[in-house]
Amino acid sequence: MTAIVEPKTKPQADRNETPAAAAPRTEVERPVVLAARGLRKAFGGQVVLDGVDLELREGEVILLRGDNGSGKTTLINILTGNLEPDAGTIHYLADGSPREFRFPRRWWQELNPFDHFTPESTAREGIGRMWQDVRLFNSQSLRDNIAVAEPRHLGENPIRAIFTAGRCRQQEAEIARKANEMLARLGLAGRETSSGDKISLGQSKRVAIARAVAAGARILFLDEPLAGLDHQGIQGVLSLLTYVAGENAITLVIVEHVFNQLHLRDLVTSDWFLSNGKITTEQLTARTTDENLKTASPEWLKALRGDDTEIVDEPLARGARLTRLRSSKQAHANQAVALELRDLIVNRGSRPVIGFDDNRNVSGLNFNLMQGEVALLQAPNGWGKTTLLRAIGGTLPIHRGTVILQGNDVTRSLAWQRYAAGLRVLQARDNRFQSLAVHEVTSLARTPKAAEHIADIANKRCASLSGGEHQLLALVTSGLLDPDARVVLLDEPLSAFDGTAIAKAVRLVRCAAHASILIVLPAFSEPRI
Repeated sequence: MTAIVEPKTKPQADRNETPAAAAPRTEVERPVVLAARGLRKAFGGQVVLDGVDLELREGEVILLRGDNGSGKTTLINILTGNLEPDAGTIHYLADGSPREFRFPRRWWQELNPFDHFTPESTAREGIGRMWQDVRLFNSQSLRDNIAVAEPRHLGENPIRAIFTAGRCRQQEAEIARKANEMLARLGLAGRETSSGDKISLGQSKRVAIARAVAAGARILFLDEPLAGLDHQGIQGVLSLLTYVAGENAITLVIVEHVFNQLHLRDLVTSDWFLSNGKITTEQLTARTTDENLKTASPEWLKALRGDDTEIVDEPLARGARLTRLRSSKQAHANQAVALELRDLIVNRGSRPVIGFDDNRNVSGLNFNLMQGEVALLQAPNGWGKTTLLRAIGGTLPIHRGTVILQGNDVTRSLAWQRYAAGLRVLQARDNRFQSLAVHEVTSLARTPKAAEHIADIANKRCASLSGGEHQLLALVTSGLLDPDARVVLLDEPLSAFDGTAIAKAVRLVRCAAHASILIVLPAFSEPRI
């Protein structure tokens, strides 16, 4: 069990521990693999971490919680060598050769090429990381995506590659065999030569975790490993994490969206909460996660159109459904159609992604969005949700079919022409200018009334924003506040939001009563509305 000194943790026997969190070895028997003392970090005078003390022990699983902007990403960036703290000490003990870094570091320390504090140096100490955006090599095979992480490739040295070519080939064959075995464990046997862009999001996250393990990680930091996954994808990732922590005794530190924290209850051994620059620790219980879910439940969508909201579910092909939220007045009014898709087929290469049914018959996708309504499109991973939004937005070609916007055929219109006609699209990733300040982004986007929504972060650089703050800025500039917007498409707009930030999102969507809104989410095993 971890030992955090803010406040002092109680002995394991004194705490209300769930059976699933019980570990086969006691805290005393588990060796410490990472320790940090007095970590402090400030940005522009704002203190984010204020003397953080922590310990990580072998094989434990930590859920790192905290409000948006509390410093979770900053802490992970420091522990993985991506950011230097202003003060403090970090001890790396995972690989059997202890190493210590003290901060602030002196200038002469940087003259030693073997003593740099970088992601590469921490990786050699057994530190691994899975980013929220998975970062596979899309043009490389799944086998190569895992094999490339194997440390100490003989063939990377040109002299050895020339004079010990046979030995290099033997090693490469052994590395490929191990990668194939790992893919088989992931349920991807037979997909070894598939490229990284040909698998679902859930599969790509499992490959990313496997790659970190292959690199020799003894401590693995995971940023929202369940984000954007449907029920099947969540179960696949959880199964792999259980194996990694149990069989391999790898320590896991997980930052996860409040929606998905309940899924981790049977895996997590300790719950860290980061607030006011300090970490407190407690046991994750059903009560803890249930209270979080009360503020995060998609039932908040019911409030968007008042107490008389009517919810209408319409099934779509391949396990998807369209859920409409309408007030009683809207439901019985003769509304105009804001967006209509007729027999839409979208290909990726020669393969249809949008427009085929459960029997693989290509018949085209049909649905519409009424004027002034909010609708949710929930579909499994790999269904083509992001592909659909890109096709509607004009950044991906349509193979066949028609897109009608405000009564006008825009199928052959360019993206900027669809924008001029009132279409706004918020993509789930890569929607920020990292080098600009927040107020510069809202000014560039010509977002009216943005100041009241981003006052707390207006002067921050986008590169220093937390995940939730990034997403809030993306929503503010998505078109929800634009009076000229007529249809707004939002790709997973709640990712990285805590309960407080979700309330802000509700206010933003309420500001868009002039527009029709389509929110795209992953499908779940049970209705989330």
